[in-house]
Amino acid sequence: MTDEKKNCFVAMGFGRKTDYQSGRVLDLDKSYQYIIKPAAEEAGLNCKRADEIIHSGLIDIPMYEQLLSADVVIADISTSNANAFYELGVRHVTSVYHYYDC
Repeated sequence: MTDEKKNCFVAMGFGRKTDYQSGRVLDLDKSYQYIIKPAAEEAGLNCKRADEIIHSGLIDIPMYEQLLSADVVIADISTSNANAFYELGVRHVTSVYHYYDC
């Protein structure tokens, strides 16, 4: 048995965003820093979000690598962020693909 931690990627927006259904302004950076990341780390996961990926050039390729290879993906869709929905969809399709061993 290995002591290597599994990886968690978090798909979500950044900064302060408005939930247009409720009108609430949510600080997604604080949600990540104080709720999501500590919970994932408490569960024994290495947790990162797109803004923590070290890369040169476009973020697309490293982000897709995370979406495809992470052991766990958490998607915060509380503000109906289009990118988070898209990333969740990418992960869903790949997990279904792997489940059915296509």
